[in-house]
Amino acid sequence: MAQTPSMQELIRRRRQAGFVGRQSELGGFRGNFAAAEEQRRFLFCIYGDAGVGKTLLMEQFQRVAREEAGALTARADETSDSLADTLESLVGQLAPKGTSKAFDKALAAHRQQLREAQNVPDLAAEGPSATGRVAAGVGLAVAQSLPVVGPLASAVTAEEVSQAASRVGAALAERARTADSLPLSPAAALSGPFVDLLRRLAGDSPWLALFFDTYERTEVFLGKWLLDLVNGRYGDLPANLVLTVAGQRRLHPGTWAPYLDAIAYLPLQPFTDEEARLLLAAKGMTTEPVVEAILGMTGCLPVLVAMLAESRPTDITAVTDHAGDAVDRFLKWEPPERHAAALACALPRVVNQDVMDVLLGDPVSHELYPWLRTLPFVQDDAGQVRFHDVVRAAMLRLERSRSPQRWRQRHHDLAGAWRSWREGLRMDERDGWWDPNWQDCAVEETYHLLCAYPEGALASALCAAVRAAEVGTVMARRLADAIAQAGENSAAARLARLGGALAATVGDDARDCTDFLSMLLGDSRLDQSHRIAALAERAWLHQLANRLESCLADVDRMLQLQPDNADTLTRRGYVYRLMRRHHDALDDFHQVLAAEPDHVQALVFRGLTFETLGRDEAALQDFNHAVETADEHLGARVHRGRLLRRKGHLAQALADFDHAVEQHPESAWAMVERAACLYHADRAVEALDAIERALELEDNTAYVHANHGFVLCRLGRLTDGVAALNRALDAEPENVWALTWRGWATGRLGHADAALDDLNRAVAMAPNDSWPSAARGWLYWAAGKPAQALPDLERAVLLEPDYEWAQLGLALTLLWLQRPTEAHEALSRAAHEWSRHAPYARELADRLFDVLRRHYRRDDEVIRDAVHNAPVWIHQASRWHSIRQFALPLLRRSSLPLMRDSIRILRYVRAVMRDHPDTGPLESNQLTALADEVFDQLPQLDSGERG
Repeated sequence: MAQTPSMQELIRRRRQAGFVGRQSELGGFRGNFAAAEEQRRFLFCIYGDAGVGKTLLMEQFQRVAREEAGALTARADETSDSLADTLESLVGQLAPKGTSKAFDKALAAHRQQLREAQNVPDLAAEGPSATGRVAAGVGLAVAQSLPVVGPLASAVTAEEVSQAASRVGAALAERARTADSLPLSPAAALSGPFVDLLRRLAGDSPWLALFFDTYERTEVFLGKWLLDLVNGRYGDLPANLVLTVAGQRRLHPGTWAPYLDAIAYLPLQPFTDEEARLLLAAKGMTTEPVVEAILGMTGCLPVLVAMLAESRPTDITAVTDHAGDAVDRFLKWEPPERHAAALACALPRVVNQDVMDVLLGDPVSHELYPWLRTLPFVQDDAGQVRFHDVVRAAMLRLERSRSPQRWRQRHHDLAGAWRSWREGLRMDERDGWWDPNWQDCAVEETYHLLCAYPEGALASALCAAVRAAEVGTVMARRLADAIAQAGENSAAARLARLGGALAATVGDDARDCTDFLSMLLGDSRLDQSHRIAALAERAWLHQLANRLESCLADVDRMLQLQPDNADTLTRRGYVYRLMRRHHDALDDFHQVLAAEPDHVQALVFRGLTFETLGRDEAALQDFNHAVETADEHLGARVHRGRLLRRKGHLAQALADFDHAVEQHPESAWAMVERAACLYHADRAVEALDAIERALELEDNTAYVHANHGFVLCRLGRLTDGVAALNRALDAEPENVWALTWRGWATGRLGHADAALDDLNRAVAMAPNDSWPSAARGWLYWAAGKPAQALPDLERAVLLEPDYEWAQLGLALTLLWLQRPTEAHEALSRAAHEWSRHAPYARELADRLFDVLRRHYRRDDEVIRDAVHNAPVWIHQASRWHSIRQFALPLLRRSSLPLMRDSIRILRYVRAVMRDHPDTGPLESNQLTALADEVFDQLPQLDSGERG
């Protein structure tokens, strides 16, 4: 029979455990695991001032959860500087290697997308914009699903969709580069797989416990995510999950109001006298005068009490009354080399063996590093150590005041060491800023340079801040924090204020680095090359957020700094294109090409501009020149192939796409465009194979799944198409384009309520985007609700006056509301935009209006069905099949006058397009071929169909 331990034995065990005090908090946490469900707390919030013992208490919580409750635990702190890094760290602790494949795959895809979205050195090669790489890939599939009347189908090209996508409001690259955004945000990309993993692990463990330490530093990227996680935005959390957060501030009761009954707030104060005495007694210190002196000097702050307890002063004269002297007091009884080593190692923010070698040299550092890791105010994290903030601040003041020259020299040496380690990675600066190891070196180098030379190194720090902003808000915030800390630690108040102000511009609610860059640009110490880089990045952010006037202003400022730079002039021409100022764009491209005739990017953009203006032959000449100059240029090949496909030269177009895929086998964009070409060549099965190959390349990317959905819809497989769009939205839940198209496709399947839900969400998410409003307006019109359609279509036209699809929908809606004059005007505008201002645009509008005005009342349902079904039967792979399936039933339901007038319109459209082969709508060849087929096939109808 086991012997019952004595009271003295139990006391001895407690002292050996090394933790005293906080028994109430520990008891509450321990008891929570046994509490009834209705009384259980799911979130613990430990908060209090620095040095009060939050981290130590959290470590005890984690021990209790793991050892006593059998919980699977994981902990994150400020060593993870982004949401993605935090989740990666938690998963690495929770799941054995190889058991978190879905999360690992999502993380790899997210990081790859992040790099691709940022890396846009050649916009023409990637399509008209970063969004254009997406939109150009889906453009024709999108456009050819538009619900337009007969010959007005296929009005939108990939290029025009690209331009629209650039104005939608943020697009893929923007969202990839922000801490909290849509397609590429870590929250959207990783939270779903993370929650799925938690649910799976929860089934195999009695409890899951996640701990978030130093929350005052990580709240900037974890705050909104944690609230969304608890809200259930990313899926239901397992009931046996307990979360603990520790920081200097409590979770705001207003923000967390719905969950206050599930939160246990644990405010920590300095030790009580009793708790402090227990700690001192555990260290063998019971001499009353000494204990009283320590309590008075430390204010019972746990970290200082513990530090002085370790030094074991034996009389009151060994205890002084200043925090800095408290540090000295702790080190006083150490050998001189240890004393000096501890003070020196307080200078870097993170210490490892390499850093200690720089400070102390070998072999001293190798002898002392194990000792350093045992100090009570040092936190050991997998071989790296960090000093507690309160203790480190005191040690830094001591070191700085005692020997300013030694302070400066040591920081100088540390900066040089981090620079040499950075250079040892053999990466150029552009790639380096995307590599985590390179980033760490660059940030620490900047910190130490500023500590050594607060004024002299500021210019180089500002330059580094520009490069950090190019990576995104998380990286910009890291560098701003380093600047602020360097200012605080070196007593440089101006530097500390600058760092704090920069950090405030990239807080939790910042969608991008626009304000951060604006502050840098307002500093006269920023050199010209980095000023240009800052302007270029801010212009890019303005462009992605649809602030095109501001974007143009920044590019103009770049040109003032480098007037003869061809790339910048090309960039301005590109911005003019986005603003639909096509002639201004041409002026810039002409100027570039007059000086540099082989400038590929300018050639591609000028070709696209010619194409938009209806000058197809001039566009083809530019694309040819670009391909001859740079045979491997992706954008030149794809855009030429797209133009050739549209002109009906399918074999030549396919050769271009084949070449693009061969040269760029990793390009899903090229594969998607090849699929579109195969589809137009009536090779639907091959088209579907091509899009599935694109899925193999980027199976986690929303736009590829969206393309898959579009192709399936064009093949008449609407149910499968919606399923593919669902996958696109799983990958990117707030993708406005995919959501809008799913709404439209769902509406075609007859599920009006579900369609309206999608379109309502899309409009709410992108209120300044014309496409969701137009789509919802069309849905209302098709359902026979013109009064509800009108506000949406008017808004779409107001947002984008030359949006022909919205103008057409507005025309039909106004006519159905018996406002014929306004309807005629809107139809005329639609015809002019659709035909690219062809000479027959006005007459076409007049003819169409006459037909609609004569028949819309008698044949209301037939006309609405024709509009609704036109995208399907016009673009079915087998046109004759689509004519039999869709057109003939409509003809049977039509009145004879409507049938006769429709045939006349079709003959007229075919004739004028043949008379004007170099102008007119972008899909003229396809439409005339379709008309030919209709007239060739109609006489072959059997007698029943003829009737």
